[in-house]
This record gives sequence, structure tokens and C-alpha cells, in this order.
Amino acid sequence: MRLPCSAKPWPLVAVLALALLAPAARAQAPLPPQHDPQTSMLPDAKGAVAWSLLARTAIRKVDGKLGPDFPGALKALNGKAVKLQGYILPLEAGQTHRRFLLSAWSPSCPFCLTAGPEAMVEVKAKSAVTYSLEPVVVQGRLELLDNDPSGLFYRLVDAEPGTLS
Repeated sequence: MRLPCSAKPWPLVAVLALALLAPAARAQAPLPPQHDPQTSMLPDAKGAVAWSLLARTAIRKVDGKLGPDFPGALKALNGKAVKLQGYILPLEAGQTHRRFLLSAWSPSCPFCLTAGPEAMVEVKAKSAVTYSLEPVVVQGRLELLDNDPSGLFYRLVDAEPGTLS
């Protein structure tokens, strides 16, 4: 079909482009809030030892070696039964785990900072805990590790799955 000389083809092209793009624009979901990897530490959960308390452990140098300097509020929990909420970092393959690391930082965020020893707890469970991408709750006896050869600051022993109250 030939257009008369007075007809301009660009309005037709613009209308077709809008008609094709409009459904795609409507189908797009709104963007989620902007993610900040530096503040993605798991928030404190009521009924569990706060990650913000664990994170207050400082590093001190004694006899040429680095080690933890636990705050008084954390020292009071040493050897006590506690609950922790965090992300499972498996040490072996499988769907259930009796020994793993519990972290305040999500392992599924490729942009998040990695956790240091103040944001990880070694868990030794007496009953298996099922792996999840979501945070889990475990309960057991907290041990503060003053000079652990692996560099960890905390261990939860005799642990089992728990719930927050």
C-alpha cells in the first residue's frame, strides 16, 4: 500500500510501538525495595540470643595471638540453655544436619558481606535439623570459645530444632 505524499508514516509507527510495549510495561511487577548488603544481618528475634549482642564481641591480642573479648552480658550466657535464629551453612551435603554453622548473614545473597566469627555459631545437634534457605531456630547450650583452633567464638551443643516464643 502506498501512502499519499501528505501522510506521514511516523505516527503509525509510534502508535504500533506503544501498542506493543504497553502490555509489557503493565505486566512488569513493581521493583522491590533497594537491597543494602551491608545491613542484611538477620534482625534480632524476640526469644533468641540477639545477633547484635554476639556481634559486640571484640578482638583482643594476648601473647601475640588474636582472640575474642566477650562483653559481660554474653559471658553471663556461657554454659546456659539458649535459642538462636539464623541461616544454616552446611558443612556436608544433605537435607538434614547434626553439625553445621549458623549465621546471621544469608548465604543466598551474592552481594552480602561474609560473616566473621562474631556472626557465626558452630552447632552440634543431638537431633538432625532440616536445611532451609529461610532462617531456622535451634536451642541448646551456648559455649563461648576463648581459644578455638578454628577461629570460632561460639558453639551451641546438644542442640535441637526450636521455636521462638
